Amino acid sequence: MSGTFQDSQILTYQYGIPTSLQNTGQQWDFPNAWAPLQDLVIRGLAKSPSPQAQEVAFQLAQNWVRTNFEVYSRDSAMYEKYDISNGGQPGGGGEYEVQEGFGWTNGVVLMLLERYGDRLSSGSQTSFPAAPLPYSCPSAQPPARPPATVMGLLAPWASLNFCPCVISGLSHPSSSTSTEHR
Repeated sequence: MSGTFQDSQILTYQYGIPTSLQNTGQQWDFPNAWAPLQDLVIRGLAKSPSPQAQEVAFQLAQNWVRTNFEVYSRDSAMYEKYDISNGGQPGGGGEYEVQEGFGWTNGVVLMLLERYGDRLSSGSQTSFPAAPLPYSCPSAQPPARPPATVMGLLAPWASLNFCPCVISGLSHPSSSTSTEHR
């Protein structure tokens, strides 16, 4: 890993990557974290040939999805930015109140669920270094429903009317008459 990541200690934040390390009270600075930044950093690390960088990408994705999940579970809302210094609370600063239901936050979470859904868990956040979270299907057959850890992450978003198997990357029954999937 680059010394810059390690020296800046941005990987020690459990709720997301801060937009900057300058605490100015403005919305684009610490302690706020924004979905587009999480997306860019995670995608960049995931494309690296380094297995260590790829694992960091997964851990960052895990932390961001958990932050959104925990806040959504509590507030029934997703926000444009999060305060990563305060347990992943809605962010602040700038010239207006934090916005609810922001498209880029929703989109980044769905992208991360699609990419890493087979490995994500709904447990507590981890800071680095962290061991990989293994996934193994208990049967040789594709599960009819995603594993409980994935369902735990998707349950609050069930009203979005999509099949969790598709988002998690798991196969689902080929029968189009199945009532368990939408």
